[in-house]
Amino acid sequence: MKKLTGIAVLTTAEGKRVSYTYSEIDAEGNVTSPNNKGSFVALEEEALAAISTLEQTAQARLEE
Repeated sequence: MKKLTGIAVLTTAEGKRVSYTYSEIDAEGNVTSPNNKGSFVALEEEALAAISTLEQTAQARLEE
């Protein structure tokens, strides 16, 4: 099983890049591969809307 352990959204020249880390865990609960990384450029409207909501929420907290 793969367990998501971290996520970040970066604004790059290509667009909104989602970077993530994860660990692989076996059936007994042992971590077999920690700190794996991956990333992708968000293209789907649903993903872009979710990113926008997070950015707006963070901005609103800055303005409190």
